[in-house]
Amino acid sequence: MTPRRPIVLDSDPGIDDALALQYLLGTGLWDLRAYTSVGGNLPGDVTHRNARALARALRIDADVPVHRGAGRPLTRLPYAAASAFHGARGLGVESLPDSTAARPAESSAQALLRLSREYEGELTVCATGPLTNVALALLEDPAFARRVGSLVFMGGAARVPGNVTPVAEFNAWTDPDAAEVVLSSGIPFTMVDLDASHGWLLGPRELAALESAGPGTGLAVRLLRFYLEAYRSHGGGDSCPLHDPLAVGVCADPSFVTLAEGAVVVECDSELTRGQTVFVPTAAERVHYAGSPALTARIRRTGRVALGPGPRDFTQDFVATLPRWPATV
Repeated sequence: MTPRRPIVLDSDPGIDDALALQYLLGTGLWDLRAYTSVGGNLPGDVTHRNARALARALRIDADVPVHRGAGRPLTRLPYAAASAFHGARGLGVESLPDSTAARPAESSAQALLRLSREYEGELTVCATGPLTNVALALLEDPAFARRVGSLVFMGGAARVPGNVTPVAEFNAWTDPDAAEVVLSSGIPFTMVDLDASHGWLLGPRELAALESAGPGTGLAVRLLRFYLEAYRSHGGGDSCPLHDPLAVGVCADPSFVTLAEGAVVVECDSELTRGQTVFVPTAAERVHYAGSPALTARIRRTGRVALGPGPRDFTQDFVATLPRWPATV
């Protein structure tokens, strides 16, 4: 058998973050070395409590440490929480019991740094919330960028409108300074953005399939019902995107999305365009103007950007994979 690869899931649970954790475990592909929380969908104390509760519900809390991360953006006042989509407690109407596992003394950023040294060149970091923890690790030790094997993150919008403002996706908008620190660092990144996640939707047929899979998907079904209703009430129709699970999927198989190489520059100054992720393709057909030396240097920091769904059906894979790791509630 192929050895499972080391990964850290950095998350702000959040309904789709919870689904991403269960999907990651169900793939059987990964050695989850840490589950790190960050403030985002809800404040940091709530997301950390949810992460611990999910680790218990998915039976990993005895083996996988759950680290508490940043509770606010790098330089800004705390943001508005996304309770309209995730519920007042972040997991719909669920009230899951806390884990009884010890609380690690290390912060999320410290755990990322330690694991990047232990697994230099091998570690995958999958971030499904704001990039604050990853930015803090880089600010403490810029060499983190070259030690990480791969950073795959859910965030940004390359060529489609945003979901929190006309130009900004929620995670990038929540902490744009952190996103710019990360994307300008030279870390090998893959941005799984709204361009791709809006291409993989889950609707009533998929929900029925998960419901018929047995009690191990009961928690996921209840979370998805809440999520689908939130999207319906906000004009999303009868389906919801699989934002965060898709980022986990891309860690193992990029064919779930269509990728292009290029730089991503994050707007941090303007309130009107805060969090806009400007994609500059490496293979641009024309140069619009001669940039400043600083901008020219900045757009040399490139990575991979998802410009749409790929040839492999992610929704189908998600529905098939989730029941392989049953939840206990």
